[in-house]
Order: sequence, then C-alpha cells, then structure tokens
Amino acid sequence: MARGSLKGSSLHTGGAKTVGTIAREMEKELGRTPIEPEVFKKTHVRKKENESDPDVWVEERVERTFNDFHKYIAKNLDSSVQLTPELSTQIWKEKVVEGTHKGKCYGLGSRNDVRRLQSGLEGIELSRQAEALDGVQIAAMSDQIVKLTATLVESKRKRVAEQQSMSETVQQIKEQVMNLTRRPTTSAPDDTNDESDEDDYVDLTP
Repeated sequence: MARGSLKGSSLHTGGAKTVGTIAREMEKELGRTPIEPEVFKKTHVRKKENESDPDVWVEERVERTFNDFHKYIAKNLDSSVQLTPELSTQIWKEKVVEGTHKGKCYGLGSRNDVRRLQSGLEGIELSRQAEALDGVQIAAMSDQIVKLTATLVESKRKRVAEQQSMSETVQQIKEQVMNLTRRPTTSAPDDTNDESDEDDYVDLTP
C-alpha cells in the first residue's frame, strides 16, 4: 500500500470521544487491552441497527487498511505467536500504514499523543529506576569499602601485636642467656691434703 494514501487523519464514529477514550472503554469492557485493529474497527464502522447487518465503514481506505492488517497477519505471523497489543501496534505502524506522517500514525488518532506521553513517562520511570539502582549499588559499595577498611585495620593491629609479642619473647630469651653466662662456676673439692696426711702417717704401735 502506498504510504501517501494514508496521510492525514481519518473519519471516525466516536463523535466527541477521542480514540484514546474509546480504547480505554473497550479495555474495561473486554477486561484486557484491545489490539490495534479492534480499536480501529470500533471507531471506523458505523453503528448498526441490528447485529446481523453488514459492517459499513466510514471510508473505503479505512476498510482497506483493516483488511491489509489481517492479510499481513495471516501471511506472516505463525499461529503459535500471541498477538499482543504491543505487537499489533508495531505491525500496524511498520507493515500496514508504513510509519508516521508529521509525527502521526494513521488510525491511532489522539493515541498518538498519549503514546508519546506514555513513552516519555516510561523513559522517566526507567531513568528513575536506573538512578535508584545506582544509588543502591553505590551504597552497597560504600558499605563494602567500610567493611574492608575495618578488616584491614584489624589485620594490621593484630600483625603489630604479634610482632610486639615476638619481640618481647626474643628479649626474654636474650635475658635468660645473659643470666646463664653471668652465673659463677663451682670448683671440685681439693683432695690433695688427704693424700698427704696418709703419706705422713707413722705407725707408732710397739
């Protein structure tokens, strides 16, 4: 489909209600976020008098766009893939209407601005989360630094105490050695006199 044929806004059946308001109402009714073609059909098919009446689109090009979406899905999307609101919007923008014109995507109506706002808010929230995460990480790192510093100080204190204890032990050993070297030696008893007495003894017995 030529991109030029989808420039500008399209007629819709919402009256004073914006497409965004209708999408929110549908979300409440369905109990889930509606996908892109559901909102598009809701806002571009005229109200029926009877449910059995055929769909009457407000313009030929809107019906063609709706059909192009489903043709693309049938041809390119595997049946096992869930068509989420995010995926449907991506396909709608990139494959069906082929992007935006002057910042607007055909068929989204007022939701163009809402989604830009949501995108901006999500960006702010992500930034806040990143800042919060950075803050937590910085606090954790600071706490770790404090603990490591305390461990280092305690280790140094123990090392100094051990060195001092070793120094005192060495000094005590030195003093003991000095005391041993200063102690006087004891001489053996002199037996020379006893032997001399025995030699000088004279038996005077008659």
